Amino acid sequence: MILYGRYVSPFVRRVGVWLGLQGRDYEHRPLLVAGDDLETIRAQNPVARVPILVLDDGTRLIETFAICDYLDETAPAGMRLIPASGPARLASMQRMAMGQSTAEKAVALIYENNRRPEEFRWPEWRDRLTMQVRGGLAELDRLAPEDGWSGEGGMDGGDIAAAVAYHFAEYSNPWLLEPGYPRLAALAERAMGIDAYARTKPEA
Repeated sequence: MILYGRYVSPFVRRVGVWLGLQGRDYEHRPLLVAGDDLETIRAQNPVARVPILVLDDGTRLIETFAICDYLDETAPAGMRLIPASGPARLASMQRMAMGQSTAEKAVALIYENNRRPEEFRWPEWRDRLTMQVRGGLAELDRLAPEDGWSGEGGMDGGDIAAAVAYHFAEYSNPWLLEPGYPRLAALAERAMGIDAYARTKPEA
């Protein structure tokens, strides 16, 4: 399998962690959705977005939720990262959705606050994005276990999404963490103790 995209993307990173936790072999191609890499990525996904996971038979999968769903459906025995059914599945999926939404708003904030020329920035929109990111982080903090992991056998998909969202905020705009999210921060720190997670840490 081949995974396209840099781990600085919280969405690519989630897939990379998923692959690692399931012990899958894959090649990582850390391409950017800008500059010289754009056409290479567009050849794999017409809307030029990452992550893209190319399977051994050439099938191309796009979008984090769809890729992770496939990985869980085809996971080796005992290696699912989302419960198969019931309340535990719903809870895990909702934590994943909160992590996804938080990361999406943090990415939008990068474009508004970090990349858009200063004279064209929209303060009200930046404030709204900031509110949304911090709201998501606060909810992830509330949902985070006091110790260990949410999954019965260890880190689950919701834990991955929560830790990745926290670390992306820390990496991109660390001031977002100023209110403090102690349980989420502790979860993210525990995640860094797992090789499959730590090796996807974005380069500075």
